[in-house]
Amino acid sequence: MFSPSPLAAPLPASAAEHPLRQALGVLRQALGVDSPLRGTMHECRAPEGTAAHIAFVIALLAGLAEGIPILWASKTASAYPPGLAWLGLDPGRCLFALAADDAECLGTLEVALRGGMAGVAECGALPRLAARRLALAAKTGGSTGFLLRHAPVFTALDSTAFATRWMITPARSPASTSTLGAHRLRAELLYAKGGRTGVFLYEMSEVNHGTAPAALTLVGGGAEAGQLRRTG
Repeated sequence: MFSPSPLAAPLPASAAEHPLRQALGVLRQALGVDSPLRGTMHECRAPEGTAAHIAFVIALLAGLAEGIPILWASKTASAYPPGLAWLGLDPGRCLFALAADDAECLGTLEVALRGGMAGVAECGALPRLAARRLALAAKTGGSTGFLLRHAPVFTALDSTAFATRWMITPARSPASTSTLGAHRLRAELLYAKGGRTGVFLYEMSEVNHGTAPAALTLVGGGAEAGQLRRTG
């Protein structure tokens, strides 16, 4: 089991108001609920060659209730434990599964969700049948799942089985920023079952020179990003 170093300590259970918790608030706002997100499945997309969607999902997982085990299934060993810890997610909660292909990734996640684990799967294609099976598995197990993939904003096989669908892209930091290591990401909510679409701008920065989990702070969205919203 990986033990995070003091320079990348996981988010303590007592830090209920840590900025990382705001990311979960965006999901709850999108779904129109004020309750734990158990029983829901979410897709986070990103353009080819970027990884902002991974950081976004790690921040969401860090905000889930402490102690819930997390499956991370992928075709390559892409998860970096110190990076998870830097974003507040204790790698000791994670079970990393290396899959042979997309089908095995999705099937492994389905089994984990049915068993009550939270889960992440990285894949290329997402057939509609697989999306429905994952959504049902999350509902059955009372679990929270995330699907990560590189894909355009719209595809021919888009499904409404998941609770939300996002496009996460890197965003330009303001030229006047004085915070060393500050990065921004743009989280566009493309679809929300029973909710509204929108655009949210986050800034990710070091806390206490890297001795505490990074802060993921909402710096824009709602009316400020209204002109950027989509209705698809």
